[in-house]
Amino acid sequence: MVSDESSGADDLAKVLSKDPALTTRVLRVVNSPFYGMTRKVGTVSQAVVTIGMRQVTALALSTSVYSMTDRWQASFDRIRFWRHSLETAIASRMLAEKCDYKRGEEMFVAGLLHDIGLLVLDRSFPDQYRRLWQRSLDHGSTVDLEEEMWGTNHARVGQFLLEQWHLPETICEAVGHHHSIFPPSGANSPELKPSQIVNLANRIGRFRVAEQTARIEPTALQDRAIIRENLSVSVQTLGDVEKQLFNQIVVEAQFLEIDIGSTEDLLAEANRLLFQQYAAVEALLDENRRMQSQFAGEQVKTGFLESLKATMAAFTDYVEGITGSIMRRIDEVEGGINEGAIVDPSGVVADSTRSIALEIQAVTTVMAEMKRLTRTESALYYDQKRVEAVENRIRSQLATLTQPVEVG
Repeated sequence: MVSDESSGADDLAKVLSKDPALTTRVLRVVNSPFYGMTRKVGTVSQAVVTIGMRQVTALALSTSVYSMTDRWQASFDRIRFWRHSLETAIASRMLAEKCDYKRGEEMFVAGLLHDIGLLVLDRSFPDQYRRLWQRSLDHGSTVDLEEEMWGTNHARVGQFLLEQWHLPETICEAVGHHHSIFPPSGANSPELKPSQIVNLANRIGRFRVAEQTARIEPTALQDRAIIRENLSVSVQTLGDVEKQLFNQIVVEAQFLEIDIGSTEDLLAEANRLLFQQYAAVEALLDENRRMQSQFAGEQVKTGFLESLKATMAAFTDYVEGITGSIMRRIDEVEGGINEGAIVDPSGVVADSTRSIALEIQAVTTVMAEMKRLTRTESALYYDQKRVEAVENRIRSQLATLTQPVEVG
């Protein structure tokens, strides 16, 4: 009906009103503080006129799909699933605005439903998917394992389902391509914009469905950069979107009544990811020492040295991006506490954010040392005393980091 240009607010209201529970949810959301209505909205027709047909439809779809699927059993953590889905939805809507794509609410729906194929496959083949999911925790890619087992994957399954529901084609296509690889240039056509918006939103999210060890994948970083450039989104703009995500997730989960866990849960997850980056830094130092021993006394070709230094530089940029993103989230949490959006009567959230911020400062110092090392002249790069001095300064800084902050 929304796709039908001849339909109006009254037509949509009549359809929604056939479901009393859905009507109640829509009115409750529209009257929530999020929309800041100066007067109470009492009918679906008023809601449609006030915030628009597409936004009401997005709300109806979001609350209905969550309500329907939340009763299903799952092989994975359902709270983590909806936390990731809501983060992708909010990021999709924000990126649509930055890209001047007018149908931001459609992108919100596409982001929220982008992984619905996971639920469908899990519900349809519970035993097989449970085994597949356990394998994916080590393998790292459900898509490859799904292709191996069924010759398709959850993205295409989700697209097929939404097509049967007669959702707009842009939403269906975006869901079906949220794991696709897009080529540089030539991929900035209007038809591909919605798919790339949701794809990029999925890539920038920090909260994943599976609780896995963070992996540094240069190809994934390159794919993300390609899509960002295709959409003409600057690094600064993307950073601004990431900065706002945490607070928006907390607020919108409340008014949509989607369970994504407590604020303490979110902080604990961010803290876990941060310490994984510490471990990655330590592993890189060990690898650097191993390579020094292997090539000590040999004449190292300039091309190899420059390649190694470039790899280390890319790594430091990656970790700096991660820590910068977490610092932006901390700023959002502190802002939410100060503004009253986040309730923290015991002060545990504030204490945790301060502790994490101090540890990020330590990591920042480590990254500065690493970056200086990558800029060392090739002739001096394998000077054992020089490298050991840098490494000792880094290890000394890492020694100040004890254990992850206990939250709650």
